[in-house]
Amino acid sequence: MKKSIFSIIVILSCGFMFAGCTKTGTPTIEPSMSATIASYTFNADYIEPRLQKSQIADTGTTLIMDGYERSSGDKIEITVTKYTGNPGTYSIVQGQASAYYLHNGVKYQATGGIVAIKDASTNVISGYFNFTSTSGVTILNGNYVCGKPWVY
Repeated sequence: MKKSIFSIIVILSCGFMFAGCTKTGTPTIEPSMSATIASYTFNADYIEPRLQKSQIADTGTTLIMDGYERSSGDKIEITVTKYTGNPGTYSIVQGQASAYYLHNGVKYQATGGIVAIKDASTNVISGYFNFTSTSGVTILNGNYVCGKPWVY
């Protein structure tokens, strides 16, 4: 009898302990990337953000965000060169940013447009982008939210 009461107390204590581990008030990051391409809406299933440091010269850190759409195999990659971790608007024409859209194995490289970072908080990077490719494909109303990458 004493053994079963002790077991019940242990089980209840564990239940209360694990119930106290739930996070409240801290939203989780819901990564997303979308854009309008003619009459098609690109919606990434997942985003891969990463930081890259050049080892050849001290050119700073580059932020790269890849959005992948599983059903079509399409990809949008947006890049901010000399990323400082702060919000800002970066010009593709001036070489501050770059972008491309990959569709059916064809890479549409951006020749003009912008990549903007609205928020670069502790855990999240979010912003928007618009660009036109070499062949005239226009990517409009692009936006993204993803977790902040680490430098490896």
